[in-house]
Amino acid sequence: MEEAWGEHLIIERKSFPLRPEPDPNVTFRGTYREMAWRRAALLSAEDGITFTRWEREDFPTWSLPALEAAKCASWQGEEAFQTMHLLLFEAFFTQGKNISRREEIYEVAQEAGLDMETFRQDWETGKARALVWEDFREATATYRVTAIPTVVFHTLQPGDTEADTPRFVEAQRIVGAVPQSEYLRLLHHLINGKG
Repeated sequence: MEEAWGEHLIIERKSFPLRPEPDPNVTFRGTYREMAWRRAALLSAEDGITFTRWEREDFPTWSLPALEAAKCASWQGEEAFQTMHLLLFEAFFTQGKNISRREEIYEVAQEAGLDMETFRQDWETGKARALVWEDFREATATYRVTAIPTVVFHTLQPGDTEADTPRFVEAQRIVGAVPQSEYLRLLHHLINGKG
């Protein structure tokens, strides 16, 4: 979408921890998680995305570590963030890595080509965790996000800058895993002045 609509888009990715605290009892097999995984696999197949069924016993107990890792990667530049962001998704959904475990996150960071000394130092400061919580508060308070993915679309008026925060009432959003065509339909609608 960025390639096709890049000049019309400002994309901001925000963190939203689904499981902000560790839950040692979380499982995959025979739960709503497994059903959702199957549904996501079906919906994303037309976009060429592969979901591999989770086979390990140690399903990730919380989502905060991976979100922190993405924040740490962002401090090494946009390309580093984009690479790490994508590789975290692939690690979890395709390769079956437990991205709530520090050592497995470090493997992904290494694969992403990050400066590992800097990455580890940034991780240890705790600043990334604070920023993840800041994103979470903004998502829930400003945009009333309760699920992911939630993609919020809003239009900037002439004279607005990227720093301007549009009001929620002017925003349109798509909630849940949907085909890419849904995003493109709404983008086309907004860009052509009908949104």
